[in-house]
Amino acid sequence: MAQTGYTPLQTYYSTTAGNVPSAGNLVVGELAVNVADKLLFVKDGTGAVVGISGGATGGGGDQVFVENSLVVTHNYTLPTGKNASSVGPITINGGISVTIPAGQRWVVL
Repeated sequence: MAQTGYTPLQTYYSTTAGNVPSAGNLVVGELAVNVADKLLFVKDGTGAVVGISGGATGGGGDQVFVENSLVVTHNYTLPTGKNASSVGPITINGGISVTIPAGQRWVVL
């Protein structure tokens, strides 16, 4: 409930597990949240929708589990100066590309 005298802000959201906003649903810098999956997304300066990681999670306050999806459903380019890791197997959907710049690495364990 909003406090008296303040206007509540509501981000673009979904309550359906697995939903990711499309680039056409957001403007650059706009946030979106998937309430069911507890994931936050933003449209970046290139027009891509990217997930914002909240870090490790776990039961009872134990923050030891970092989760990743098993299917790449949107084009992705690893930002300059970054490396990445995922636990697989990982499937990249047809027509989707993952770009890893020269000198950088994406390791799938």
